[in-house]
Amino acid sequence: MRLKTPMFLLLALIACGTSDPEGAIDDDDQGPGGEDEQRVGPEYSKGDCPSMVDGDIDFETGDTEYEVELRIPDDPEGATVLFAWHWLGGTATQAIRYMELEDIVGDDNVIIVAPRSDDSQFEWHFLEAADGNPDLLLFDDLLSCLWQEYDVDLDRVHSTGMSAGGLWTSYLTIHRSEWLASAAPLSGGANTGLYSTPAEDIPVLLSWGGPSDNLNGLSFHDMSLFLGESLSDDGHFVIECEHDDGHNLPPGGIRYAYDFLMDHPKGVDPSPYADGLPDDFPSWCRQP
Repeated sequence: MRLKTPMFLLLALIACGTSDPEGAIDDDDQGPGGEDEQRVGPEYSKGDCPSMVDGDIDFETGDTEYEVELRIPDDPEGATVLFAWHWLGGTATQAIRYMELEDIVGDDNVIIVAPRSDDSQFEWHFLEAADGNPDLLLFDDLLSCLWQEYDVDLDRVHSTGMSAGGLWTSYLTIHRSEWLASAAPLSGGANTGLYSTPAEDIPVLLSWGGPSDNLNGLSFHDMSLFLGESLSDDGHFVIECEHDDGHNLPPGGIRYAYDFLMDHPKGVDPSPYADGLPDDFPSWCRQP
């Protein structure tokens, strides 16, 4: 299947500055990483959480009501959480189907969370500062309510997404490493205006379609390489999977990304891939 939706991103993205690490998590919020503190999720911004049931739900956060698709396993207590973000012009349902997430998850105890954007210009607010960013609040609030209802495993919260969803996953990697265990942006990336050092260690798998992975003047190839190099220089474990299929997922492309996420819970050190990639990984994956 090919992703046919065009993506009209401004070239101003290359020079736009949005980094605001102070806006990621307030110092008073109790998040992952404290050895002597009980792990708790973020606080829901609207008071009482809605019921987080399987299927489509309306989810209020900040001043916006989002449509969210949830896939809840039979036994969701303590489950892993996988966020999936759609591309420009896409939907939550398309993201789940295009990335074949339901088939991949199978019998794994994983909650799939696929929001639909608020229909902003580029779907997700990756060009905006972290402080007051409505989609960061959406992420926090969804995680809060899943934690409150199902006591989800805060050491196993992961994110992936394609194109605009890949750019948003890249943004979350930078601004929500306190909560994300690992991330897999697909045709995402960053640049000097968008990057700042994640607050906590976060393993990342970057996948993109080589030099031909560009759309309307935006090079996902260059942005993925930049993000991989920046994260590596800052001490984060990175795997780069550069295929030759352009701005698409290669056949089976989400399988290895999913395996990477599941193999990298919060705080794993060293990476189980530090001495080499699994034998079933594509030949075009590498550790830079």
